[in-house]
Amino acid sequence: MPQTQFRRALISVYDKTGIVDFARALHGEFGIEILSTGGTARLLKENDIPVTLVEQVTGFPEMMDGRVKTLHPRIHAAILADRDNPEHMRQLAEQGIEPIDLVVVNLYPFEKTVARPDCSFEQAIEMIDIGGPCLLRAAAKNHKHVLVVPKVSFQRALLVALRDGQHVAERFRSGAAATVFRLTADYDAAIRAWLGRRRLEEEAPLFRVKSADQFPDSLSQGFFRFQVARYGENPHQKGAVYEGITCHGRLEAAIPAGHVHSESTPSFNNCYDAHAGLELCKELTRELCAESGLRCCVFIKHTNACGVGLAATPKEAYRQAYLGDPNAAMGGILVTNFPVDDAFADAVMETYQRWGKSAGAGGFFVEVWVAPGFSSSALEIIGIRKKWGANVRLLEVTALNEPPDADQYESRSITGGMLVQNRDLVGLNEDQWKVVTDRAPTEDELADLRLAWLVCKHTKSNAITVCKDGMLIGNGAGQMSRVMSCRIATWLAKENGHAERLVGAAAASDAFFPFRDGPDILMDAGATAIIQPGGSKRDQDTIDACNQRGVAMIFTGTRHFKH
Repeated sequence: MPQTQFRRALISVYDKTGIVDFARALHGEFGIEILSTGGTARLLKENDIPVTLVEQVTGFPEMMDGRVKTLHPRIHAAILADRDNPEHMRQLAEQGIEPIDLVVVNLYPFEKTVARPDCSFEQAIEMIDIGGPCLLRAAAKNHKHVLVVPKVSFQRALLVALRDGQHVAERFRSGAAATVFRLTADYDAAIRAWLGRRRLEEEAPLFRVKSADQFPDSLSQGFFRFQVARYGENPHQKGAVYEGITCHGRLEAAIPAGHVHSESTPSFNNCYDAHAGLELCKELTRELCAESGLRCCVFIKHTNACGVGLAATPKEAYRQAYLGDPNAAMGGILVTNFPVDDAFADAVMETYQRWGKSAGAGGFFVEVWVAPGFSSSALEIIGIRKKWGANVRLLEVTALNEPPDADQYESRSITGGMLVQNRDLVGLNEDQWKVVTDRAPTEDELADLRLAWLVCKHTKSNAITVCKDGMLIGNGAGQMSRVMSCRIATWLAKENGHAERLVGAAAASDAFFPFRDGPDILMDAGATAIIQPGGSKRDQDTIDACNQRGVAMIFTGTRHFKH
């Protein structure tokens, strides 16, 4: 790497922190000529630092309120010329252009501007920097010969390097160049995301993807940090929550932007579990509660439901959800589809005393509590009633019965890339359901089958879900064998005191049963109605097994694997 003698620097910055001292050192200590523009030039001149205006170099005045000032061949040729290429240097000399060796630029604060609630469209547009990214990218491309300073934090480090004999190490040059391309990529992504949000809000169909499979050839994403987590999946890992928007649709956010009534930062797992609970509660609300007016409570542990209750009153829905698995509910995520008032807050804060102790639970607290709202009196009760109440993360979200966004994608990272898919938005598609047994389910069984089917959809595969009377009583999640999921679901029901409820219960399987052994386990435990996708070569064996015992079975024709 050549030891370039720095002679000319172009300085044009929005954030002027430290720029006067930096420019004074460049000129005073190293004799570097400074080119500058607009407000930066005025500030340096006011501090008695000699400045050559860019318009003196280009022979062209700034135009359009500064929109056009550095976009000129005499500037970009001076930056991009390869000093090792004689033809480049000949052309510079022929045009009377002196090389620029140092580019000091930082960008307009677009993200901060559009984050303001009162930001107008015109204000946002004016914060889209054009010249800055062009200068930075030109200097970064030619970083072998041109040094780039894209952030205020780089100024001090450069001065240290210059004072050490004007040799700037390759590590510094390449690091600064890499920073430029990261910054400009993030900057473009922020603009794309803002425009994407506006487009989605305006529901402009013209720009929707037209391909038959609805997936573009390339996927440009902008991820924007919503929150820094306390840690990642484990305490030795770091984590953060990002909201993502692509140029063709929105990526599903980990948790929605909402008002957080807590100073305690949620962890990576808190956010992921809150997302899982919210998605389940939203679907139950849309499919089962919107017309009936039922209240819904969901307990989540490690993204799986350990308690679900549907009832006419908030307190009864909560009691059912909690008693589904009191030990698993402790330290879990609570999601409700109704605002929290003081009466409900009182019931939750007294959970252990009212129900937990007699159910054999070892204790009770909630990590995250998600609801459409919290009254001021409820917040007071939660904050002072129990020690854990001061630390629970309270997330207030919007109404839960809104239709899902069909334009959202969900993604999973894999080594070297990621998998992207449309969200699974198929719910109770009952027009495709088919009763395949001699006996059809009763109305009560059908109600529990609907609940079991939706909870099963949101449970890690292989999944078996057992429900009775609007209550989740056993959930077998994430097993390699479907038979084992059946055993776990029925065992949990018995372990948590629901042996009697198993008689006449409804069971759901997220995929077909390859053999009759799984249904036999469920029927042995007392289940009288089963719902599954169907599609196995041995479906008839399973149907025959149900008919032999008078059990009703429905095929949905839809699988709901969840990884």
